[in-house]
Amino acid sequence: MKVRMVFQRMLDDEHMKQIRDLGVEIVVAKSEIEVLRVIGNADAYFGRMTPKFLVAGKKLQWVQATSAGLDGYYFPELRKSKLTVTNLRGIYSDVIADHVFSLVTAFARGLHYYLRNQSKGKWEKGMPVIHLAGTTLGVVGLGGIGLAVAERGPAFGMRVLGIDPAPKGNPDFIDRIYSPDKLKELLRESDFVVICTPHTVETQGLFDADMFGAMKNTAILINVGRGEVVNLQSLTKALQSGQIGGAGLDVYEEEPLSKGHPLWSMDNVILTPHVAGISPQIDKRRKALIVENVRRFCAEEPLLNVVDNEKGYVVEPKSLWK
Repeated sequence: MKVRMVFQRMLDDEHMKQIRDLGVEIVVAKSEIEVLRVIGNADAYFGRMTPKFLVAGKKLQWVQATSAGLDGYYFPELRKSKLTVTNLRGIYSDVIADHVFSLVTAFARGLHYYLRNQSKGKWEKGMPVIHLAGTTLGVVGLGGIGLAVAERGPAFGMRVLGIDPAPKGNPDFIDRIYSPDKLKELLRESDFVVICTPHTVETQGLFDADMFGAMKNTAILINVGRGEVVNLQSLTKALQSGQIGGAGLDVYEEEPLSKGHPLWSMDNVILTPHVAGISPQIDKRRKALIVENVRRFCAEEPLLNVVDNEKGYVVEPKSLWK
């Protein structure tokens, strides 16, 4: 049986040819009207789902999302459906983990202070230094990104703790894995807290004044997960009062961060504009993953990165790249 697949967003010619060579009939539909016209006879779809597409896609079995994070992707009918949804999780893991440790080492060596002094032409020694060996790294969310972050910890002599709602084992590079209800225990022990969790109903505003109160006053918070997980006002107050030691942020509750926001001028804060996942390798990986999932779908093999529709994230993330 020939597979018919609708693409709302085309890949490059090379990868589209690879998909056609699998015997797939490709239909490109860039507008909502075009998708509605053709999705009724499609077996698979690459693009953003809507309630109308779900109703019209009577033969639809599989949807490949266009991103790793699925914030705003799900709607009630899709959560309840039996449609198989896959995302692009795994292609960013090592890249974002590298970004995390660029922030960790910057804080450890006081580079955020020295860079500010450089812009002022100021020669000043004696900035605070953190000796990483013997410190504790707490990773909130042990999906593909969280595991890649955790795996790097021991190379710096760090003890690693993790939080995960459904652990898939206990890797030897993680000292202990807590359940989500034990988050405060992890926070009390951690010198660096790295947020890698997706944005869900459970994680919305998870890091609030109460959680910052559980952290060490020297601890550094790093967020590369989702901005909505951290209450920005509570974080700002915690930094201003010295309740925590600093923050390295790549994602924010509001993006872009507003001009004049206090975080811009804080010496103990490093801000990057949602760029942790950028790498020249990402586009190649994205396309390769889509082609591989099409091949698996045609061969009736298990797909990569199947999302739990009720939870809205991959329960067993797998990465093809190290």
